[in-house]
Amino acid sequence: MKHGSSDLNMLDRKIIQWQKDLNIPNVAIGIIENNKLIKSKVYGSLNNGAPAPKNMIFEVASLTKVVFSTMVLQLVQDGKWDLDEPLANYYIDPEVASNPYSKVLSTRHVLSQQSGFDNWRWMDLTGKLTFNFEPGTKFNYSGEGMEYLKSAIEKKFNRSLAQLSDSILFKPLQLKDTHHAWDGKTNFDRHSRMYDADGKEITRTDYSIRASAAAGLTTTIDDLSKFAIAVIKGDLISKKLSREMIKTQAVISPNLQQGLGWRIINGLPNHEYALQHAGNDQGVAAIMVLLPKSKRGIIVLTNADNGLMMCNNVVRAAFPEGTQIIHKAYKSTKLNEIPPTIKLPDSILKTYVGKYKREDGVDVSVTLTNSGLVLRMAGIPLLNLLPQTEGKFFLMDLDPTVFFTKNKDGSINSVSIKDGENVIKCLKTAG
Repeated sequence: MKHGSSDLNMLDRKIIQWQKDLNIPNVAIGIIENNKLIKSKVYGSLNNGAPAPKNMIFEVASLTKVVFSTMVLQLVQDGKWDLDEPLANYYIDPEVASNPYSKVLSTRHVLSQQSGFDNWRWMDLTGKLTFNFEPGTKFNYSGEGMEYLKSAIEKKFNRSLAQLSDSILFKPLQLKDTHHAWDGKTNFDRHSRMYDADGKEITRTDYSIRASAAAGLTTTIDDLSKFAIAVIKGDLISKKLSREMIKTQAVISPNLQQGLGWRIINGLPNHEYALQHAGNDQGVAAIMVLLPKSKRGIIVLTNADNGLMMCNNVVRAAFPEGTQIIHKAYKSTKLNEIPPTIKLPDSILKTYVGKYKREDGVDVSVTLTNSGLVLRMAGIPLLNLLPQTEGKFFLMDLDPTVFFTKNKDGSINSVSIKDGENVIKCLKTAG
């Protein structure tokens, strides 16, 4: 589908309205058609009131993973790195050195999110890096896996991630504003800052970012659009390796497969498939969806906790198959299939209300509104909890489930968010 100027003007109006509704100061979008960037725009203003510059710098959270994965596949393409060689030949994390799985963990396991690790080691009861299953046997999303691979690559080449990415990927594509590490000062005047779900700025004493393969990349909408076009055109790796990249390496849900780095959405109209990845962190949300067969793509960058909702809204509005893409990316159910809910009396709902703390110290709260229970945690949108049973709740637009646990006396002691194998447990600290 070609976008006419009236379609794009309508999208502008919608985005400006969603910004107000969702408390998102800045949004950047890039729309690609026929391998060309047909729309690139940054909405909102800087926090000094000046209009947001075209080259506003955004953090992109886990979108970092597909940029890193692409650089790794370029090393594979050049014969300098092997997808299936054990990473132990270059690096073993001391916390898993005694586990035999550390001898078999490979790049393929990491890029296909089958490393065997939790998302982050603090999620494990021990607080240490732990293999939860044999690498390569099932899907479990993990930032730790990406960091592990980064350590192995840095050891082999004796160069930092920032140096490698600059020389292999960023400089050749002329991505002048894209960096894995940031001192927190350079170009601070055009950095987007971060905002919570109420639109209040999340201030930091130190804005610097340590280079990571899993998150923290800083970039602009035009830089990321150049990267996206190069991926769609197949300019970065061979056709053979591209086929490996989009092949189902692991199954995430009936609607979503995991390739190498990218999530793959199959079964779209006209035999189309999508490469998709998103990122979510405190005051940061971003998404990239590429449709290689029809040479289209969209990128949305935001700087607020409610940004994920903006990203999903824009994708749904920008593409005819947008609703299907977002559903398949975030839900394992059939389109328009909603689980049955039960009605819980306020007397029960009130027992869940209170303050909780995540294992890494982040504050979480559960409040009761006219629409029911709302869970609030830094870095994610406000979550409306829909009751399936007295202690288990689901989310309308996302797959994770939320459940509460009780003490023997019936009082609530924790709330947990379960996303696949990853469980974030938050202990109740106050009523």
